[in-house]
Amino acid sequence: MKKVKKIGVLSSLIAFIFVFTLATNGIFGSNSKTTIALAAGVDTTITDIALTPGSDPTQLNFAWYSANSTTSSLVQVALKSDMSGSTFPIDKAVNFKGTSTAGNEGHFSNKVTATGFKESTAYVYRLGDGTNWSTVNNYTTHSTSQYSILVAGDPQIGASGSVASDGAGWVDTMNKASLKFPNASFLLSVGDQVNNGKEVADATTKKEINESEYTQYFRPTQFTSLPIAVIAGNHETYGDGHLSHFNVPNMSTTYGTVAGSGSVIGTTGGDSYFTYGNTLYLMLNSNNVSEDGHMAFMKSAIAANPNAKWKVVSMHHSVYSSADHETDADIITRRTILPAMFDKLGIDVVLDGHDHCYTRTNQMLGGVSQKTTTDANGAVVNPKGTLYMTFNSASGSKYYEMQSPNLNGTYEAVKQQIHVPTISLMSVTNNALTISTYRTDTMAQTDTYTIAKAPTTNYDAMANGTVLIGTKAFALDYANDPLNAQEINNAVVGGGAIYVKNFSSNWIDNLTGLASMPK
Repeated sequence: MKKVKKIGVLSSLIAFIFVFTLATNGIFGSNSKTTIALAAGVDTTITDIALTPGSDPTQLNFAWYSANSTTSSLVQVALKSDMSGSTFPIDKAVNFKGTSTAGNEGHFSNKVTATGFKESTAYVYRLGDGTNWSTVNNYTTHSTSQYSILVAGDPQIGASGSVASDGAGWVDTMNKASLKFPNASFLLSVGDQVNNGKEVADATTKKEINESEYTQYFRPTQFTSLPIAVIAGNHETYGDGHLSHFNVPNMSTTYGTVAGSGSVIGTTGGDSYFTYGNTLYLMLNSNNVSEDGHMAFMKSAIAANPNAKWKVVSMHHSVYSSADHETDADIITRRTILPAMFDKLGIDVVLDGHDHCYTRTNQMLGGVSQKTTTDANGAVVNPKGTLYMTFNSASGSKYYEMQSPNLNGTYEAVKQQIHVPTISLMSVTNNALTISTYRTDTMAQTDTYTIAKAPTTNYDAMANGTVLIGTKAFALDYANDPLNAQEINNAVVGGGAIYVKNFSSNWIDNLTGLASMPK
């Protein structure tokens, strides 16, 4: 069990009572308010603070462990500009209430969602039970029109046999990444955050080891201000803790669910999604191999976010990798099922881990590598198919060797096993998505790849159904249906034909309208 101790209110500190407004509709503005009287204090038993992206950039999810149960899991948020020295601006803070449930090993899991965040704004927050509070922490939002995120493969704290050593490697990676990329909007961790005590022979101590691994996972100081988007890896199924440590947005209780072997939480959760700027992130629990379930979930999420320019899937199990797992029976099954779904849905990029070895594929469609066209800067322009990225360990806790002889050279563009932790940066604009990977010993770049969606399609004269493709006008036979600008904007010119992505029912019901377009 974690060694925590509760520090009460110091005798020299006079407890005071304050009244605050519980805002349910956003920061600094609400239509629903509840007045609550609370006493201020300090609680250092608050541990494992995890920020998670909310459903969209205006929201932020919080989770933390506490030593005691409470009926009032609370987060207070204020503008940093309202801080006076180190004093939290209680009178100007907005307060959000959540839930407290049983966590792992006698801890209590607290979850709160805060809303109303604005772009490029500095905030401060503290969390607690209304009587005792954490220290004051910072959180700064970033631009959503063009942004970057960190991507980490399998930290798997504890896999080396030394929880402390793996934690130190993880801290080193996050320190170097945050120094080089201080404006990353969040971290995406592709599963196996912890080893979950899998190699511990004594079953009676497994859960204790499990929580010591989570202690090290949350050891980087960046995590009180940098949100973490997580998915469940196979090691999340070996014990309790995943759901009690993370407050995941839009998580399905129907699709992607997998029961874990633990007895307290008993599940690794289901598929989830969130949006950030022009990107839809589809977070799949690939421990579940249900084709129908994942497909239904992704279709629903895509339908709810029809204007997403980029569709990014993150899942733990790599279907196109270069190391030990590539020939596993369960991976072959996933390779048969998952890419076909991604092809149908027009997924741009798949981010995964599991194989502890770096692999970047060619553009893949129908299980076949696609030919690409690059611009003067080396960006791949309007490619067909999906890019698959498998990331190496971000902590250095475990590496797998590449298969020899090469069994899958038909899809590998780049593969590396450098036996050094790596971290990647994914940068997104309206027309380009770039993924660059760095080795943490020197922070030298080891690979980079850019997809460019060239703005070759414009719409014009909507009244008469004319669309401009480049400089040439083509008529759309839409009968009585008006030309829909968003649908046309999602058309991509390639190889002399018009390929329509994210098409709505208008396109499906009027496919004859494409007859006048060049074939």
